[in-house]
Amino acid sequence: MLQHRDSLEGAPVAPDEFEQYDSYNIDPYYARKFTAFWAAGVGAFVVFYSPYLWRSIKTGRVWQGWAVYERKIRGYSHLDDNLSPEEKISSRKAQATMRARRPSPTFAFLKGALDYIVLRTLPHTGIDLGQVFALSMYLLTLLLCVTIQAPLQSNANRAGFLSLAQLPFIFIFGLKASPVTFLLGRGYEKLNFIHRWAGRMLLLTATVHGSLWIRNRIKSGQADRFRTQNKEKEGLAAYTLLCLIVLASLRPVRRVAYNFFFTFHVVGIAGFFIVVCYHTEHASPWIYPPIAFYAFDLLVRVTRMRIKDAYLEAPDTEMTLIHVPDASGGWIAGQHVKLRVFFEGRLLESHPLSILNAPPSISSLKTTSLKEGGMILAARAAGDWSKAINILARSELPEDCGQLMTHYVDEDPDMMELGTLSAATDSSRVAIAERRVSVMIDGPYGGSSIDFASCENVLMIAGGSGITFTLGLLDDLVGRIRLARSGSGNAPRQDMINTRHITFIWCVRSKGHISWFSRYFQKIGQVASDTSLDILVRFRFYITCPCDPAAIPNIPNMTILESKPDISQCLSDFLVDDHLVSPIGGSGVGVVASGPERLTTDTRNAVAKIGPSLGRRVGGIELHTEAYTL
Repeated sequence: MLQHRDSLEGAPVAPDEFEQYDSYNIDPYYARKFTAFWAAGVGAFVVFYSPYLWRSIKTGRVWQGWAVYERKIRGYSHLDDNLSPEEKISSRKAQATMRARRPSPTFAFLKGALDYIVLRTLPHTGIDLGQVFALSMYLLTLLLCVTIQAPLQSNANRAGFLSLAQLPFIFIFGLKASPVTFLLGRGYEKLNFIHRWAGRMLLLTATVHGSLWIRNRIKSGQADRFRTQNKEKEGLAAYTLLCLIVLASLRPVRRVAYNFFFTFHVVGIAGFFIVVCYHTEHASPWIYPPIAFYAFDLLVRVTRMRIKDAYLEAPDTEMTLIHVPDASGGWIAGQHVKLRVFFEGRLLESHPLSILNAPPSISSLKTTSLKEGGMILAARAAGDWSKAINILARSELPEDCGQLMTHYVDEDPDMMELGTLSAATDSSRVAIAERRVSVMIDGPYGGSSIDFASCENVLMIAGGSGITFTLGLLDDLVGRIRLARSGSGNAPRQDMINTRHITFIWCVRSKGHISWFSRYFQKIGQVASDTSLDILVRFRFYITCPCDPAAIPNIPNMTILESKPDISQCLSDFLVDDHLVSPIGGSGVGVVASGPERLTTDTRNAVAKIGPSLGRRVGGIELHTEAYTL
């Protein structure tokens, strides 16, 4: 045997064109290289966003917002109620300490220059240039790994292996409880665009793989293999399922038939996994990680689910407020939950709703009564489910479906109690009927990626139902400022609270819609009017329909304008406002926008136009947007 092997030394070597491509050894190598690249890219973004994570760890907010629970809390008291005169003077002196930390002018300038480019959003896409850059790097890496030294025309397996290698990436950015959301400080909804576009790129590489193999079979006269050979039939079946999954995930389908999209997404992916494993034995190593990620996600979500009693309140036929008293902890303002209401056979239907108040331990709202002591949600009566919830809140039902209660609100927002309808003898009280139902809470999820308490001036912009997100952040900011000034035991660190000026903008159709949340605006405005807090909160409502003029509530520092807001102009006016604390070298400006995609797009473009020079003068601009769209 040795003699035969030695005799081959010096034998002629076959030309490269006659060498057979070893696909099953070479192509997996490029699939692993692709995996290493995207893992390194995710790690780089984690390092880039690490200052935000570190700030959340220092303030302790990173450990909040994991699972809803009930805890006993103490009621609200004004700042000066329990302070001696010396303590009041000390509290006012502490305000100077709270504004001691200012961002570096160099950092503010560089951030402004970066925002000037990356925040510009492409029209009708909802994707800014920063996201386009990230997706372009992903696509470029994918194409390089598919094409480098790959004889695709004769052997298209490389594209197939790269299709499989994308599955873990797609799943880790598509789950609600993904570790990436924690490390990046972004909610799953902020990273979902990566999941969607990576899925489309998976379809692209699968199309290259399938189409080239079909071409080869037809050219070699083996087209009948697609009818007789299992491997070819299974490949066509897997590709068909993948096409249907992508088509059913397009935005028009999600908007019109979300439940169909979600169900088909889960069932279709399960079917795809099964068929592709039959198609090739090399699929298993790439299938197991997504299954593990999904199992982890389900486990986390199940452990966070809570069944609670809730109370439905319908101010009118267009809005329903949902109060969950026994949910006073485990969430922070700006987060949302998936809510399932057990009624009329809709047990399997859940919807995401933003929490419109801060936790009772922080909230400026009333915290001693059952109704205001927990979580408050709001559902605009727009679809079948939300309209049914509104009808349920206003209707009489048998005892097994719900229990009608009455909540009384006095003219003084501090005076609230629960009682029976017959007890309403005082004409100054307004009786609000509530219906008790059972709900399942899944969450919380998401939230603001920025702690706006570090910004000296904050501009909040909401459109329509987006008010629920910004109202929760406003309640959180004012409540934390109150606690920091009071020096209470659960007060946040004073050097983390810089806010002194907040302008709250809400664009809404009718003046009567302001009354949906008027008692919350009034309470927050009342707390902020305490001069010892050294904070100015102004409300500005843009009304697009001059109707219900008698429905305007009395809210401190309120301005009503009958027009649509120009977001760029609103931001410019805010930055040159006389109420800005420090026009030069300030402690930063925070901008948050929540509502329709057009509103958030306009806000991102408006912040991008500010430029680095003005951004440096105001101490830097922090932006968070929350688009209410599927």
